[in-house]
Amino acid sequence: MFFESFLLNLAVICVLIIALIIDYVTKFFSYWYVRHVPYKSSVPFFGSDYHRVLGVRGSTEEVNLLYSKYPNSKHVGRVKCRIPDLIVKDPDTVKRMLSTDFANFHSRGLCLDKSLDVCLRDNLFYADGEKWTLLREGYESLLNNMNCELESLSDCLPGTNDDANVQEILSKVLDKVFEDLLLGSGGGSVVKEMRSATQKRTLIERFKSYLKDIFPSLYITFGLSTVFGEPSSKTKADIEKSKILSQIKNLGVHQLGIKEKKKLPNSEVEFAFSVISSFITEGYIPCLNALTALIYELALNPEAQEKSRNSVSKDNRDEYLDVAIKEALRLHPPYSIISRQCTKMYHPEGGLLIDRKVTVNVPVMALHRDEENYLNANVFNPDRFLDDEGASKHCYAYLPFGAGPRKCIGEQLALNILRNVSRAMLKKYEIEPCARTPSKLTMVDHNFGRVVDRDIWLRFKTRA
Repeated sequence: MFFESFLLNLAVICVLIIALIIDYVTKFFSYWYVRHVPYKSSVPFFGSDYHRVLGVRGSTEEVNLLYSKYPNSKHVGRVKCRIPDLIVKDPDTVKRMLSTDFANFHSRGLCLDKSLDVCLRDNLFYADGEKWTLLREGYESLLNNMNCELESLSDCLPGTNDDANVQEILSKVLDKVFEDLLLGSGGGSVVKEMRSATQKRTLIERFKSYLKDIFPSLYITFGLSTVFGEPSSKTKADIEKSKILSQIKNLGVHQLGIKEKKKLPNSEVEFAFSVISSFITEGYIPCLNALTALIYELALNPEAQEKSRNSVSKDNRDEYLDVAIKEALRLHPPYSIISRQCTKMYHPEGGLLIDRKVTVNVPVMALHRDEENYLNANVFNPDRFLDDEGASKHCYAYLPFGAGPRKCIGEQLALNILRNVSRAMLKKYEIEPCARTPSKLTMVDHNFGRVVDRDIWLRFKTRA
């Protein structure tokens, strides 16, 4: 009798536990349905994010697919595991969220700045709240006091008349640019080592990138670090002599007045290491991929290449080169998705009610390639930015550097580097496709950004 009663009670408890688990897991599955927002259906434990979690699709591919699936809707809903997630398609809504009502969407919601990883905890890209404000002030001070010699870059280019790997040529130039920018003379090989480590997309690094993107809390819990880890004694010795450390000391930006509870403060050298890693991951790598895309597109479009070359030869005005860069960034943005977390309930007049902690995604690449925003959106056509008819009628349909207060702080530096490196290459080479040139430039997601998936080979002919 007692045994039967015990089994009955145990069965009831098990049923209740299972019911509670199911309720917890599926609580927000109807979140978008009741708000009359088109959405992707969900399954337990994965939500509607199962394709991405299982690695069937990348984040960009998944967002682009949902963007195109509902052409007449301003929003598309989904559920990440169990948290509601919104894809915003309307440029006017994008403007409100990134700029006008920024106070409601200032957080990225990743919490990676709480990581023990020295490269993440002082990284402006991942910071939120007061820490982001203070870090931004510090980075602005550093950028305003940086100077780099960009006029003699042709000396770094090899005198080749053969097929060559575009990324290898560009890396030699960018190594010099960022070494001069961050380290100064005698700065050692810190930039090259960091760049090489970042470019190694090994299985382990891909898995860490996957965790950082899909399950950032697990990335922090497991104490994982980026490819750089902690700086070696040799790296610390090189940083001690670096230009960036000298600027950090002179400008007083070390730690930026932040005192994190239960954490030992970084040394000035560790903080400088974190700043250098930020410049590599958020500056060097995006510039490398943007330049690769630009050179590739110019090689496949000889008329645009010649117009760009003529513009740099004419008093270095770069008018056509500038629009070619703009078009390359439209087709191949360094970051294809801008994510924000709603920090308090948001209900604009006549708009959709968004609850606190809902993630909002701006599909940058999808907006850039939407025929509603650009004529022949998938065609490389720099002329569209010379003609108001060809360019988008909405400025928030072009977001390679983001928008609003969290817009990329290094935009002008990046454009300056893109302009000067591509100018040097166009002056030195005639660039053509070769037998090993891919018919399409393929980019993949990695560490929240987009990187070229394979080596790009083109034919470089040194000009007389």
